Amino acid sequence: MMPVRVLFLAAVIAALAAGGCATATPKMAPGPVALEAPAPPPRVIVPPEPEIPEPPAPAPEPEAVAPKTPRRPPVAGPVKTEPKVDSPRAMQQAPPATLQQALPDSPADIVRKVREQLGQAQTDLRRVDYRALGADGKSQYDTAARFVEQAEQALREKNLVFAGKVAEKAAVLAASLVGRIEP
Repeated sequence: MMPVRVLFLAAVIAALAAGGCATATPKMAPGPVALEAPAPPPRVIVPPEPEIPEPPAPAPEPEAVAPKTPRRPPVAGPVKTEPKVDSPRAMQQAPPATLQQALPDSPADIVRKVREQLGQAQTDLRRVDYRALGADGKSQYDTAARFVEQAEQALREKNLVFAGKVAEKAAVLAASLVGRIEP
């Protein structure tokens, strides 16, 4: 009986093992459908409108002098006043407002400003006690010192725009460090 039991037990184990290994294959959903992009709209190119020159303003008409009338004393009580409305004629005679750009500084003016900012930055950096600064303050001090060096190098290379920007940054950083003591 023992061999029958062993065979029966072996058959049951084999059936369970075979059934456990068999897995159903999942049903796959259909793949994504490719979308068709619509054709781009046709390009419409509109030619620019030609500029129409404004007609010259008419010469101002001489104002007629009104005869002097005696002034009346002010009337007690509320006086109704109507807001003034600019007449179309007055609007036509006024010249259009124009924007004006500031003239750029001469190179000598730029060099003078950069040197002033560098001098102020160096003075402020000398007034700062580096040892009393915290890590952030020391980092700002070092950055300001590097900005001063970069501005001086840019001046030697005649790169005035860069020198001006860097000198301004150095002056702002150095001024923020004056009197700053961190633990």
